[in-house]
Amino acid sequence: MLTALITGIGIDMWLFLLHNLITPELWYSKVVCFGIGLVVIGLGTATYLDTNFAPIPIDRLTLIIQELTRTNLFFSRTLIYLVFLIMAMIFNGPIGVGTLLTVCLGGLTLNYFMPITKKVLDRILTHSSTSPNYDKDKDHSI
Repeated sequence: MLTALITGIGIDMWLFLLHNLITPELWYSKVVCFGIGLVVIGLGTATYLDTNFAPIPIDRLTLIIQELTRTNLFFSRTLIYLVFLIMAMIFNGPIGVGTLLTVCLGGLTLNYFMPITKKVLDRILTHSSTSPNYDKDKDHSI
């Protein structure tokens, strides 16, 4: 719940700050903003999942489906998005081009960024946990 609350506050804050600053009017500026958003969400979710810091239910479900089906994140996240899309159709929810692009590309971006973030985070965490002077510091500790 804490993660969802922090995410919601973050989204509200960015919407408040950027509402008057960035308002794409033309179709190609909307596509660019959507593309940047899709990449940032994929990168952020991959980083978030790799750290395993209190994943929200949809992210935990993605990992469970991936483990049960022995497939990649692309399949499991796309399957979840398809279920949500079908539910939106059943309940006459708003479905637009962005919704369809997210269903098609959301899992793909997550699957693309996951190994990259794992590699980078492993390098950062390994580098920060081992000090070059660790053996010297250990001998001089009290």
